[in-house]
Amino acid sequence: MKLKELEATKIVLMVMSDRGTLKSEDELAAILKKRLTKKERQALNAKVAGVDISETMALLNADEARCKAIIDGAIKKIKNVTVHGGFYTN
Repeated sequence: MKLKELEATKIVLMVMSDRGTLKSEDELAAILKKRLTKKERQALNAKVAGVDISETMALLNADEARCKAIIDGAIKKIKNVTVHGGFYTN
């Protein structure tokens, strides 16, 4: 997945809701690339795009439980204070 395909703003808003002014799409994508694994980015991107869970499972080559665990782990990483502080402009 290329960074241009990543819907970083939608991912951050899904996880964190609206807590301030977000950085640009490119900056958010770079932060997510640095902090999340490729599978985590793909899973979250599929979730915000509304892709069916079976398609996501095929994309990640994982079963449903593992797919949900990947998404939950990624959300936990994003909610980490040291990570989510970088999403917003000062």
